[in-house]
Amino acid sequence: MTTKRKAWVRPMPSSWWKTLPFYRFYMLREGTAVPAVWFSLELIFGLFALKHGPQNWEGFVHFLQNPIVLILNLVTLAAALLHTKTWFDLAPKAQLIIVKGEKMGPEPVVKGLWVVTAVVTVVVLFVALFW
Repeated sequence: MTTKRKAWVRPMPSSWWKTLPFYRFYMLREGTAVPAVWFSLELIFGLFALKHGPQNWEGFVHFLQNPIVLILNLVTLAAALLHTKTWFDLAPKAQLIIVKGEKMGPEPVVKGLWVVTAVVTVVVLFVALFW
């Protein structure tokens, strides 16, 4: 059967996310994708500059030294750290870990993820600086 009545659709204002702090933080976390796009484009631009010789690479390094670009990169770093923290806080909720018959809390998992992140960062920096 078909009806001529229109289905009721609950109105949703465009400012729905401003009503609760949880929603605002959710939007902030989802907004970390924008700085990630900036960094991705910057990285691709750097790879093309590296491919096209020393002059282009020097121009890219000069571009990176611009104060506005430095500020954008610091904002990108802060956004990446926020996203990483929230992701690491969610990771233990996605998997139940049982050690010797007892359920583990989230703290060891989160700390382990941060330790792995720190170790990988140190290794990458060591390779980049001293290799």
